Amino acid sequence: MLNSPRSLFVDKTEGAGPAWNVDRNPQFRLMLLWLVMLVPILAIIVRIGQLQLGLRDEFASAFLQTWETLEELPARDGRILAADGSVLAGDLERYDLAVYYPAIQDPPDDEWIKAKAKPRLSKLDRKDKNKLAAEKKKVLHERDVLWQQLADLAECPLNQLLEARQQEQARVERKKADVLRRYRERHSRPALTSSNSNLAADSLWSVAWGRVQQYFAEPAEDLRGPRLIREELDYHVVMTDINTEMKAELEAHPERYPYTRVLIQSRRSYPQGALASHLIGMRKPLTNEQWHARKQKFPDGDPLEYRVGDPCGMSGLELSYDSQLKGVRGRQVLVKNRRGEILETRLVRPPQHGRDLVLTLDTEVQERAEQLLDAALTKVTRTGSVDLETSAGRSPDVTCPQGGCVIALDVHTGAILAAASAPRFDLNLLVNSEFETWDEAMADPRSPFLSRATQMAIPPGSVFKIISAVASIETGKMPPDSPFPCQGYLDRPDKHRCLPFRHQGVGHGDVTLADALCRSCNVYFYTAARRMGPQSLVDWARKFGIGQATGIDLPSESGGHLPAPDVPLTAEVRRPPWRSGDELGLAIGQGSLLVTPLQMARAMAAVANDGSLVTPHLAADSAPVSLDHSSATQDLLRSRESQPIQGLHQETLDRVREGLTMVVHHPRGTGYKTVRMKEVTIAGKTGTAETNGVDHAWFAGYVPAEKPRIAFVVVIQNGGGGGSVAGPVAHQFVKKLVELGLVTKSTELVSDRVQRK
Repeated sequence: MLNSPRSLFVDKTEGAGPAWNVDRNPQFRLMLLWLVMLVPILAIIVRIGQLQLGLRDEFASAFLQTWETLEELPARDGRILAADGSVLAGDLERYDLAVYYPAIQDPPDDEWIKAKAKPRLSKLDRKDKNKLAAEKKKVLHERDVLWQQLADLAECPLNQLLEARQQEQARVERKKADVLRRYRERHSRPALTSSNSNLAADSLWSVAWGRVQQYFAEPAEDLRGPRLIREELDYHVVMTDINTEMKAELEAHPERYPYTRVLIQSRRSYPQGALASHLIGMRKPLTNEQWHARKQKFPDGDPLEYRVGDPCGMSGLELSYDSQLKGVRGRQVLVKNRRGEILETRLVRPPQHGRDLVLTLDTEVQERAEQLLDAALTKVTRTGSVDLETSAGRSPDVTCPQGGCVIALDVHTGAILAAASAPRFDLNLLVNSEFETWDEAMADPRSPFLSRATQMAIPPGSVFKIISAVASIETGKMPPDSPFPCQGYLDRPDKHRCLPFRHQGVGHGDVTLADALCRSCNVYFYTAARRMGPQSLVDWARKFGIGQATGIDLPSESGGHLPAPDVPLTAEVRRPPWRSGDELGLAIGQGSLLVTPLQMARAMAAVANDGSLVTPHLAADSAPVSLDHSSATQDLLRSRESQPIQGLHQETLDRVREGLTMVVHHPRGTGYKTVRMKEVTIAGKTGTAETNGVDHAWFAGYVPAEKPRIAFVVVIQNGGGGGSVAGPVAHQFVKKLVELGLVTKSTELVSDRVQRK
């Protein structure tokens, strides 16, 4: 400044010249000061504006951020329906009530309550503690009202829901405590022990450096673990098996019942219990081994999207038509906020429910067949009983039949009306997993899980004489009208005998083919087999499907065993070798011959329908399964076409049918006393298959004889004589067919017509 102090010793001329002096311009100095102050202030203002305007959405997105989860929608498996529409198998849907976890917690999560209250207030009101507290009370009150509404809707005490909430909360808290414990164990800093003092210098340095890195790499708050676990952001079931009315109310008014969801669960149910249990089969959870097998079978992806634990067809129709019955899960996307609340639901793929399978089975016929079998299995039999007598020389031990089977099918289409097996099991036993009942069924020596219609291979006895009769006529070795003298035995009185000779010492006398069938003359068919040779008899048995699976749409069908001289022995098939004279036992259905009841029913249908082999089936052609254009289904439908038996003449069938009608309606017929009915003509053949113990009782026939429609077979395993044991069951079964109108009554009393002949 001008009046600043000056030194007298300073030279006035030193430093003379033009120079800038800040003190000479104070205004400039003030402007420079203001500029220094304004620049950072302007920078702050610009940054604030950038944050508020340009980057606002970016920062707010952390709070508004949503995330998507893919949820699967359960699919219902198809039903199995009888011909009359009765449900034999189907899925029962169960509805469960699930509630969002923060709405379950008690005491509630304050942050969640605050997050629900703030959006209801303005920005200024949110800073007012009193207003915020009042709004939080409203949220809590609405939550309490929700639980009261749910209790009223379910018509249950509020305390019951409170107890369910407490149990679910305790479960989640235990889960969280376990997660935190494992988290801390995994992230805890291991303390150095005194043993480290023995380490080498380089090891100590490595350990120390690792501790330093770990300390700076892991913030201290990480040791507290996650604040929330997945279960705290999910919905939890608090009520199971709610009714459909409650489900409809919850889904129709979501605004009244926030934080709630209805979850759908399903399980297989069999409303008819044990009815046709062997045919329907069962569904069981898919095991890990079975899942891997399917994965290898479908390397490009399982078309049914099976997973371990999914119910899968394991037997019966449930297995045969699993690809049609199995439903495929749907998918939907759930859009949730950062607290796990559902904001939006988008359907990606609707669930594909399984298609229903309609059967040819008649429930009334099936039920009656099972009732008759149950009654037959309670009757006492004696060891060694054959036809109408008890043979001498055997121990008369008292016993009961081990099982039975009744089959009825349409002779023209192969549609099965009934296929009853006994003893049976309740299919719901497999669903409910009652271990005591399960163990009892498994310990039953009668094998209740054996499907005797398709898997019981036993000797057919005299029922096989039907095929022997056809072979004898077609080969021309035994003219059907030529009388044959039966002396009661073939060569020796102690071997190859007829029943009358065993007890009375006399034979049948002169018999024709029809008489031999009517009176079941063994010697006639022994002679026929000897004349035509074993190969001709075996060839005709093969033409009638003996020793072969019928192709029924059921799994694990047995093909039986047809002994033949032209079949070489193999290590896989352990059967006795063919010996000379075995054709004699084969001609009367004995020896090592084994057939299933279904095979004999099919052969009887071929006799009734003019000589065509039908394919037995349970699925109706009109069922939705027929709409499937897959190759497997098309092959199945094509296989149902009947196949004419080559070389079989109508005249042969007429002679055989005549004899089968006489079996029932001629006074000397083996089925006259027990099978005959005046209302309808029954044609058939009794059979008694001898065993080392109690014989198997057979009856195979068709009705009505004039215009056959239904072929049927009755088998009582270890039941005794065919005429005395299987005959009454056949009589009652045909009576039921007449009552239901499935068989029309005959216009003439056939018994009178046969006797006139």
